[in-house]
Amino acid sequence: MQPLQFSLKADHIEILWHSQQLILTQGLDAIQQQSLVQGIWSELAIEKMIYLIEELLESEPQLRHVQGRAITSDPMMKLLNQLFFKTSGSIDRVQLEHAFNDFVDHLNYYLHQVKEDQQQVFVYFVMIREMMHHLKIQEILIK
Repeated sequence: MQPLQFSLKADHIEILWHSQQLILTQGLDAIQQQSLVQGIWSELAIEKMIYLIEELLESEPQLRHVQGRAITSDPMMKLLNQLFFKTSGSIDRVQLEHAFNDFVDHLNYYLHQVKEDQQQVFVYFVMIREMMHHLKIQEILIK
């Protein structure tokens, strides 16, 4: 089975699956702006982010049939890998869920591990977690 390819951008999300390109018109910027109150990260902000991402993913009927593996070459995925996984090229659901729980439990620590203008990497993290859950992705390959 061919892996789903994705790229999460500031202003939109690109998904290529079975030669079909899907563009979701809300990107990481919109999700971050709608979730964070006055730019402040909190568990409540993350919960709101999860809700918005679920709504976004469910708005595209084609995505209901996705399952298996995904692949990305996003620079933000590489930063996320350095922060949480330190793997050579792939992340599975167990690794991701463990790292996500660690992120939520130690939010302030992780916020200080990146520059303020790099904090969107955490929106990216929430997005790929929800993609793994809702799109039944078992593994993400990092190119």
